[in-house]
Amino acid sequence: MPLVLAEGAIMQCSHGGQCKLAPGNTAVTVSGKGVLTIGAEAPFTFGSAAAPVPGMIAPCTAMTPGGTPQPCTTTPALPDGLATKLVVGGKPVLLATAHGATASGTGVGTWQITDPGQTFLEAI
Repeated sequence: MPLVLAEGAIMQCSHGGQCKLAPGNTAVTVSGKGVLTIGAEAPFTFGSAAAPVPGMIAPCTAMTPGGTPQPCTTTPALPDGLATKLVVGGKPVLLATAHGATASGTGVGTWQITDPGQTFLEAI
């Protein structure tokens, strides 16, 4: 079973941008961190070197054809990244398998989870 995402999970775009996701829903916690439900991942715009965002680990390097930074913006997670049995506040929780598309100055890209933020709670 895939791990449930918790506050501090790391999302990465196809241009190398990385950010920690927050805040989590504290109605359910894992090691003191709130779990992440659908909507925590999108819409979200990664930061650039010139315009960092809170939680940014690495900037998105996407640029317009003219060379202006235009970081990726995420779309909602695809259904295989959502729990079907664990719901918090009426929303399915996000899983370590979460992924989706992005839009940026270079066109369509992708995002994925590289660290779920916890290693204990699994769900289907």
